[in-house]
Amino acid sequence: MKNIDIYNWKRRKHYAYYQGFDNPCFSLSVNIDITLLIQKIKSNKLKFFPTFLYCLMKAMNRVEEFRFRSRKDGVILHEQINPSYTVLNEQENFVFCYSEYNEDFAVFYDQVTDDIKQALKGDNLSDEEGKDDLVYISSLPWTEFTGLTHPFKKDDLHSIPRVTFGKYFEDNQKIKLPFSIQAHHGLVDGLHISRLLKEIEEVIKSF
Repeated sequence: MKNIDIYNWKRRKHYAYYQGFDNPCFSLSVNIDITLLIQKIKSNKLKFFPTFLYCLMKAMNRVEEFRFRSRKDGVILHEQINPSYTVLNEQENFVFCYSEYNEDFAVFYDQVTDDIKQALKGDNLSDEEGKDDLVYISSLPWTEFTGLTHPFKKDDLHSIPRVTFGKYFEDNQKIKLPFSIQAHHGLVDGLHISRLLKEIEEVIKSF
């Protein structure tokens, strides 16, 4: 973790500007081409969720702006961010699950699989207090969508990105995945989301 010298930070003015907003976040929803990923998942008999989660987290860790976090005493930069995500239990209620990102796909895949099994035994609806090296992730595998909003706590600093992906579908012989991301505009711009989407594409190609 690195403390950012805000007074000499290139985003100083932008960060200060958005601090005055009740909701300083913006969001973008797109359809991601996952045709190659689906082919690899099927040929290797993998589960979709942990596989795409790996691609997403690998890409997000590559784009520095998604590792910035706002704190009451300033801004910090994490060396690594990790997924905090929701899974559905037998009562059709979601519970929170956390996994630590690992660059090694096999290690991460197995860890996510085990973490989900453990999470489904409980009813956790909270993350570790003060922990912000996270990306909040949820999925809607039953629905294609074109837009999404998220609830916020009144005292939320809004700096943890939120990602949701939906039901993938076929479009002109391509497999597309509805994908929505929300981020603090003082930390992240549309340029950085565009870079993230490009990184996801590159990770899938090299997977």
